[in-house]
Amino acid sequence: MDYFKPTLLIISGPNGAGKSTHIRMMLPPDFDHVVSFDRDKARTEFAKQLTGHEVNTKDILLKTTRMMEDLLVSEMKKAIRSRSHFVLETPLSHPDYWGYIDLFETNGYQVQLNYLCLDTIGDCKSRVARRVLQGGHHVEPNTIRGVYEKNLEHVNEYFRTFTVVELYDGMKVPTLLVRIENNKVTDAVDDALKKQWIKRGLPSIAQMVKTYKEQ
Repeated sequence: MDYFKPTLLIISGPNGAGKSTHIRMMLPPDFDHVVSFDRDKARTEFAKQLTGHEVNTKDILLKTTRMMEDLLVSEMKKAIRSRSHFVLETPLSHPDYWGYIDLFETNGYQVQLNYLCLDTIGDCKSRVARRVLQGGHHVEPNTIRGVYEKNLEHVNEYFRTFTVVELYDGMKVPTLLVRIENNKVTDAVDDALKKQWIKRGLPSIAQMVKTYKEQ
């Protein structure tokens, strides 16, 4: 992939996969000095600003989400104007973020998806629970399940829209399992299809990997 061209790099995966923790391990060398936009971190910072300022507790999440989205759009437009690389850490289960991807594509950006996943929804719930004990933010179990399933559904359906797709195992440290460029598998480890989230959750990609390994 030619990183001389402006590139949107999406870091995605289910809740608790370790995207924020391990993001630097999933960035190409050309992105060493690019700072990712962390939605959760931005929302947390805005929540700190609003706490104690006569804002109803029930309204804080809504207000901080709106503030985070406004900041994100501003940062995206700034990057596009300067033709700079941009890193967006986000789930793909929310339709608004596909609109953000379209914004970059219509402005001549190539788009890469680095997807970090855990083996099961239960693993995600355990990671989130551990994060909460360490002071991190809580996510409802039903939301965790919905994000896990919808993410895979969207990646399987739309992966061909990305110039590059890299799939990572997040159970320990991020380990590259599959790489696809221009809709062709260029690398796949032998155990890739042992991951059920690839074999069953991404059947279109799994078939491509199977064909690649048979060749």
